[in-house]
Amino acid sequence: MNIKLAFENFTLTATVFDTRIGRSFYEILPCTINLSGWGNELYGSIGIDFGSDSPVAEIPAGGLAYSSPGNYLCIFYGQRPAWPVEHIGEIVDDWQRLESVNSAGVSVSALDRAA
Repeated sequence: MNIKLAFENFTLTATVFDTRIGRSFYEILPCTINLSGWGNELYGSIGIDFGSDSPVAEIPAGGLAYSSPGNYLCIFYGQRPAWPVEHIGEIVDDWQRLESVNSAGVSVSALDRAA
């Protein structure tokens, strides 16, 4: 399941995994999430509790995750999660571009299903 993450100055394509939580996340799209930066991570609440299935302690750079505490979508690019999270997808484009978003502090990301 491919999605688009639209930031202020660029768009990235990501794949959402075919898991229960991945499908649940995909079904709420399109949506807009206010993202905050913490280290090499962007995160923002989606306002929906998808629960938890198989949380992991590490997410690879460019990984998308869902955190039941806080109902957060998390986008990792070099940061370890503060607690185990659900690995729900990966950015397939140049995730290094996210480094410019983090320096801005807060960004808005519009997520939509890719055509």
